Amino acid sequence: MASVFQNFQPLAAIATTPTGAQILQPFCQTTGATLWVPNSLSTLEQVAVYKGSLKDHIASLWPNHRALVFCLAAGAVVRLIAPLLTDKSSDPAVVVVDQGGGFVISLCSGHQGGADQLTRLIASQLDSTPILTGAAADLGLPGVDVLGIPFGWYRAEGDWTRVSAVVARREIVQVIQDAGSTLWQAHLRDGHPFYFGFPEDSATTESESISPKARIWISATQQQFSPESDLPNVQWYPRVLWVGIGCERGTSKQLIEMAIRQTCEGYGLSENAIAGIATIDRKADEVGIVQLCQERHWPLRTFPAEVLRSVTVPNPSDVVAAEVGTPSVAEAAALCGARGLKVSKLKVSKLKVSKLKVEGSNVQPINLQPINLQP
Repeated sequence: MASVFQNFQPLAAIATTPTGAQILQPFCQTTGATLWVPNSLSTLEQVAVYKGSLKDHIASLWPNHRALVFCLAAGAVVRLIAPLLTDKSSDPAVVVVDQGGGFVISLCSGHQGGADQLTRLIASQLDSTPILTGAAADLGLPGVDVLGIPFGWYRAEGDWTRVSAVVARREIVQVIQDAGSTLWQAHLRDGHPFYFGFPEDSATTESESISPKARIWISATQQQFSPESDLPNVQWYPRVLWVGIGCERGTSKQLIEMAIRQTCEGYGLSENAIAGIATIDRKADEVGIVQLCQERHWPLRTFPAEVLRSVTVPNPSDVVAAEVGTPSVAEAAALCGARGLKVSKLKVSKLKVSKLKVEGSNVQPINLQPINLQP
């Protein structure tokens, strides 16, 4: 059970009465959360005693914790945290358990902070009723601003507040998805406001036309949003691009980074959609590659020459074969990194990019024609 709470660490619980402490103690023992109580409850076991006012103590916990769980009246918690609230992208999750232990309320940072998820977990452990007031909870999906997090997608810039408001009003939201898992769509409830694709393509009469009030892009392609547009847009980048690299020893990180950037820009792709880097095993210690992967938090996959040699590529090289024992490094590595699927590459000198489209558990290729760009 403790592992499911790992994403909320460091986690703190606060109780001011013996009953509240009794309710939260089993939860704290399971999760490793610190249970804070006033000096009047210092005789209780497995608790930490805060000094001074509760207001000051909460202020000290706020910037250093990802979640706070209270067994207090919701109104009291609201007054305690009100001066501390800054932004939903940085505020910790705040959950309130009622004094009877029958209800668990997601009070603050339900989406991005994960309070909704934490509320469900606590309610399950306490055999209580979770109280979620966000519009997304009623639709059976996470908020649009956290939609891609379970899949490891990158959240780009966009008018997230306005799009979320459109969802809350149950107005039509256009979803254009050409990459990444579509599993989230299978969990939508009837009556959801999402329309997939382009409404104008499916309308047969003017009365049937659909006018979306917001748009969500889920794609490796980088969209340019017009600041003058009245339609709020947001974008998620699924990490579906594998980059294969073949280079001379000592190639700088800057040169490799530039080649990747030029390739992505040439095809309108986002570097935020890159899933990882692949190359031959003798390049596992190539400083430029290793540094770039560390800085960008990209996984690095390496393959022995015999594995790369077994991959059929469109541009084998006898020179490369004589040098490293395989007629292809970058192309073959890109294909191996991308689970060995037969997809085309984007090419810059000795750098290729392999792109995949993932739909549920089925992985399907998106074919891209090779391109040569001068370094």
